[in-house]
Amino acid sequence: MLQGYRIFDADAHGSINPKMWEDLPEPYRARRPRPVSIHDEAGLGNYTAGWLIEGSIEPHALGPGAQQANTPRNVLVEFGGDVKREHCSIGSMTLADPQARLRDMDRMGFDFQMIFPSTLYAHMTADPGFEAALFRAYNRYIARQCQAVPTRLKWSGLLPLRDQDHAFQAIEEMQRLGARAAVVFGTAGERLLSDPGFAPIWDEFARTKLPLCVHMGMSYPPLAQLGRSIYDGHVIGMSLPAQLAFVAIVGHCMLDRYPELKVAFLEFGAEWIFYMVSRMDHYLPLDRGAHPFGLSMPNAGQLPRSRIRDYVQSGRIFMAAEADDAMLQQLFELIGEDHVLFSSDFPHGEGRENAALEILERKDLSEAQKRKLLYDNTVRFFGEP
Repeated sequence: MLQGYRIFDADAHGSINPKMWEDLPEPYRARRPRPVSIHDEAGLGNYTAGWLIEGSIEPHALGPGAQQANTPRNVLVEFGGDVKREHCSIGSMTLADPQARLRDMDRMGFDFQMIFPSTLYAHMTADPGFEAALFRAYNRYIARQCQAVPTRLKWSGLLPLRDQDHAFQAIEEMQRLGARAAVVFGTAGERLLSDPGFAPIWDEFARTKLPLCVHMGMSYPPLAQLGRSIYDGHVIGMSLPAQLAFVAIVGHCMLDRYPELKVAFLEFGAEWIFYMVSRMDHYLPLDRGAHPFGLSMPNAGQLPRSRIRDYVQSGRIFMAAEADDAMLQQLFELIGEDHVLFSSDFPHGEGRENAALEILERKDLSEAQKRKLLYDNTVRFFGEP
């Protein structure tokens, strides 16, 4: 607890590390991500090591696809990982030592955490089979680590949409291993989450009654190619897929098709939702056929049944806002104060480790609102811990 408040962190992470790929099946084992060092280090700052994945080094700091993520220097002793660090140790970061993670949680006053994968999983490979194998290997690893302290560590499983057979197997496996949700990124490569080819997967997933999480990540290759720096990666490649996912899920009738589906958008911030609701509701009547010149729009019957605002106020859309979000009260008005989640992003370097304290220090939030943000709303989405 923190100052008398229970804390359920809706979005923490397990840092990428080689143990996640130890049980990759053949023929993918030889293609596993491998830690490498760059000997010509001039001008690379902290990005002098990375993971060799399909001929590319990730993360990288310069040029198309540049982004921030943990490197081997964070998690491997032979690459300079700090084994003496008491707080946020290698074992805590990677979940290799679940007890070390609990010590960090106790230090921060967190009672429970939902664990998500590194955002590097958003674009590991263009090969659907290899991607699915990586996703499922991650799920098995994180399930084992969280099972060591299942009362406090919960996890969300990666859903490999681009390989249907693996997707069905992953759904069964996630349920059997105890996942509390499934996680996807804003797109599945260059395909929207609502792509008709994914319908059988969503039909099967809907039967599980698990919630769906859309997490920040550089999933859409054309956006990744626009960037030239880590800053571009943050504000373009990793952030804009939230809007693509929102169009797919809300604008392409997934909430109509799956009336029990609940969806959370994580680590994108919340400001974008105001623009998307306004834009989509602006065009919806027009594209349904209410054009002032009497024009008939193709596919008008495939548009959402309700206003976009009605969907976001239905209790099925959840969002993790930043702790210092100046528009938090407006977000409460839009989606309801019961549907905004607290997330620390621990152990990533986004500066959210003290986010719970920032929420407690806010003068514009009531005690009831703080309790909802820090605990109740996460329970409402993921269920009781």
